[in-house]
Amino acid sequence: MPYIVDPPLHAYHELQSCGRGIIVPDTPIFIGGAGRSGTTLLRVILDSHPRIACGPELKILPRIASWWHECQTKYGGFLHPYHVGKDDVDALFADLIRGILDHYRSAQGKPRVAEKSPNNVTAFFALHHIFPASPLVHVIRDGRDVIASLLTMDWQTPDGQPLPYTRDPVAAAQYWLNCVRSGRSFRDSLPPGQQVYLEIRYEDLVRHPEPTLRTLFDFLGEPWHDCVLDYHTQPRNLAGESSAAQVSQPLYGSAVQRWQQDLGTSQKEAIKPLIADTLIALGYASDKDW
Repeated sequence: MPYIVDPPLHAYHELQSCGRGIIVPDTPIFIGGAGRSGTTLLRVILDSHPRIACGPELKILPRIASWWHECQTKYGGFLHPYHVGKDDVDALFADLIRGILDHYRSAQGKPRVAEKSPNNVTAFFALHHIFPASPLVHVIRDGRDVIASLLTMDWQTPDGQPLPYTRDPVAAAQYWLNCVRSGRSFRDSLPPGQQVYLEIRYEDLVRHPEPTLRTLFDFLGEPWHDCVLDYHTQPRNLAGESSAAQVSQPLYGSAVQRWQQDLGTSQKEAIKPLIADTLIALGYASDKDW
């Protein structure tokens, strides 16, 4: 359940990219994308790989990223008398994040860890600065299907309030758009040759799983194992995950284009001004006549 809605951390771009970015084996893997885009499905597939541990959503990385940004900017002057510079801040936050993730990785007995929380996509710039050799995977799904799915969720904030984008189609559209823009803004900020970002389309994952996943594991620098296609047969604790029922089944494509049945005319007209151009740019629509 993603509940962090405020940081499309655009201010990160005032800090220049560190100029590194060749994936190194055993570095942490970070997955993000709008909630209901298939991030949980990708998480259990990764967790099925014999070398990768990918557990339930940690959720806190965007908050840690926000804190990192403040330490690099407005609080940097307070750190200088303690001989803590920008590189030191990066190293300290890397130790913090790795220290949290390594507990799960060690418990699973695997050499590599991945963390999937949807709003990680808003923190890709920070995560890349802290872990310049880590792969960042952005899961994208047709925004109309995401909105249709979000409106069926009963997600709440930590203080028990309903998330606006599970109640209002316009808020859901804005949420999806912010996530897509955050991921692609990071992608566009990378210098040529930095191959640390990969987009996975939900539709490709469910319709063409093996070639899509072979591309993914090649990007991650991991060997192919057929067992990742049988992710649903492996025991794991899915308690509290909103997609538990779906990811306990074999891959299926029946949720593709669910919006055609699930969204009413008024809902489609309300979201069209926000997302139509992005849907066209992503290839999900050829025009605004839908």
